[in-house]
Amino acid sequence: MPNGEKDSSLRPMMSERGWILVWLVVTLASLGLVPLFDLDEAIYAQTAWEMLQTHHWIVPQANGIHFFEKPPLVYYFMDLSFTLFGHNSFAARLPSLVFTLLTVAMLIHAGRRLISLRVGWLAALVFVSMLEVGLLAHAAILDAALNFFVAATLLFWWLWLMQGKRVDLLLAAAMMGAAVSVKGPVGVVVPLAIVGLERLLSGHLLATLRRVEWLPVVGLFLLTATPWYVMIWWQNGSAFLWQFIMVQNIGRALHPMQGHGGGWYYYLLVLAVSVLPWLPLLPRLLSTVWQGNGYGDGFGDGRGELRPLLRFLFLWTVVTVMIFSLAQTKLPHYISSIYPALALGLALVMRRAELSVAEVWVTLVVVLPVGLLVVALPWIWPQLTQMVHQPRAVAVLSQPIVLGWHHTLAAVPLLLLLIWLVWRRQVLLLAGVGVALQGALFFGVVPVVSALMQGPQEAVAAAVRALPESTPVFSYNLNAPSISFAARRDYKIMLNGAGREKIAITRRPYALIMRSESRAQFPQLRTTSPLIDRGGYLLFVVQ
Repeated sequence: MPNGEKDSSLRPMMSERGWILVWLVVTLASLGLVPLFDLDEAIYAQTAWEMLQTHHWIVPQANGIHFFEKPPLVYYFMDLSFTLFGHNSFAARLPSLVFTLLTVAMLIHAGRRLISLRVGWLAALVFVSMLEVGLLAHAAILDAALNFFVAATLLFWWLWLMQGKRVDLLLAAAMMGAAVSVKGPVGVVVPLAIVGLERLLSGHLLATLRRVEWLPVVGLFLLTATPWYVMIWWQNGSAFLWQFIMVQNIGRALHPMQGHGGGWYYYLLVLAVSVLPWLPLLPRLLSTVWQGNGYGDGFGDGRGELRPLLRFLFLWTVVTVMIFSLAQTKLPHYISSIYPALALGLALVMRRAELSVAEVWVTLVVVLPVGLLVVALPWIWPQLTQMVHQPRAVAVLSQPIVLGWHHTLAAVPLLLLLIWLVWRRQVLLLAGVGVALQGALFFGVVPVVSALMQGPQEAVAAAVRALPESTPVFSYNLNAPSISFAARRDYKIMLNGAGREKIAITRRPYALIMRSESRAQFPQLRTTSPLIDRGGYLLFVVQ
């Protein structure tokens, strides 16, 4: 097929561009639909907001306390977004959407140069319609940015290997440095492990090392990776090095932090869910990699060697999963840098436009229950709330949450597309299913989860914001940065006995935030009614 020629068999009434546009509209409409979630979203946004307000651009801080956990590059983008769109959840999450779109552009660029423009667009569509990609595009965390820079590093590297253009090698070095400026050592460890193993298995490691122009490559990497680290070390010395290197990086690798552990199979389960609705096509990809033939049938002029490319994408995925499986701290988004590789790989094996009957059935088995659950949520909610007995869960679920017809309506497009998929069985309809699945979750489920999980913090924040600026606010054994973000003011975290003593001698009036189970530790509050008592959170204004 000539380069750029369109294959109508892969286009069931809507092109790749059309589905991506629909995804973008759905994402923009739902981006600021709910408040920021504790802990990660809120603490990153609060850190960026305090940076903007205090103009302390080097040392991040949250609630007035140094926050050395991550470099500030994404905070700068959040601050730009706050400046343009105001102090809100939409502005906090917008950089994640922008970096997701940059990854889309990178896939289109790499696909066009390596195989054909159509492969690039297919890869971009597969990418955005993956469940985890949609979730990260909605999350005010660092991973969408990290994933872009890691993908750009590896794809520019491969473009340099295949086509020999010096600018691609230099861009790869700069992108890897930027990845380090987003999230630390992982930005260099993961790409180098993938590149090194691929070159070793190919038998060209030494030859490739001799090809690299090391002086400009290392110079560009250091230029984009090190400036903040040098400046913050100059200001904070060993305190920063201990917290950032020993605790947040080495510590996470050696010990489960904050209860985030898991077995060897953890990321296999994460992968199966995260790639939905493309899970049924993974056997195609694995079979093609294993057999080593038939690559790229029907995809443009076939520029470049596709067998090494698929091997590279396969190693990209496997090495990343192995690295984070060996680490003791585990979270679902830690492996999310693999999704550009899987998207490009799946685009390469879409030579058969129709899904098999087995692939359709797998799609129905894993996706249909989600749609039916969203449709039935208003009816099963009363029974669900009666099934829990743990005190904190009871407090959360006993909040006055009313589910209406709009929750059911959110799943209708998903159910219609599943019917269409059974009828037509085209591969690209999976993309529509993926977009509709994200829409059902973001419009039907996430608002309910937000009302339950963040409703109490929003109520507390509204009350705190109404207090006079002269009233000090304390938080006892509780770090809920969504409260400080929504209230636009800091609170002081007090811990255990020493904290109780400081609170007791504080001049009144003051505000005190705590969980309901902590109230017994304050005998002086037994006869005081809380201003807010919701979902296990209490706010006292002590006069």
